[in-house]
Amino acid sequence: SSGINAEYGESTESYIREYWGDEVPDMTVHLGVHPGDSIAVECQCNPTVYTRRDVNGCVPEAKEWPALTSSLPLSNVVDTVGNCDLSRDAGTYLCQFVLHCSLTFGSGRSVFLHVPPEAKLPAADSAATVRCIISELISRQLR
Repeated sequence: SSGINAEYGESTESYIREYWGDEVPDMTVHLGVHPGDSIAVECQCNPTVYTRRDVNGCVPEAKEWPALTSSLPLSNVVDTVGNCDLSRDAGTYLCQFVLHCSLTFGSGRSVFLHVPPEAKLPAADSAATVRCIISELISRQLR
């Protein structure tokens, strides 16, 4: 799958809506960078009105986006995998916007993983933990 540009707008919403289109995946894992020291497994979106401008100077339509929670067993996954933390705050910028769209169009079967910059956690360590999280999610889907 490809990436999403750092912009709000119809292109991002359309991309996610189309992704969740006819052939519905079992789940979606989104990745983004945050300033923390460990991987944050985002389990929900908080109600928000997006006000931070994207790379094009735009913000989504002025409405309050609702609170949404992932239907994936993220707490169990975090407990099993370790080396990551469950987060209930995906921020008020594009990461949460992407998660909001994906949870909406994917009936809750999404997660957003915030990885720290390489200066705080080597990329190989981040990649290994992300692989473990995804493997555990797949394993739980197959049960």
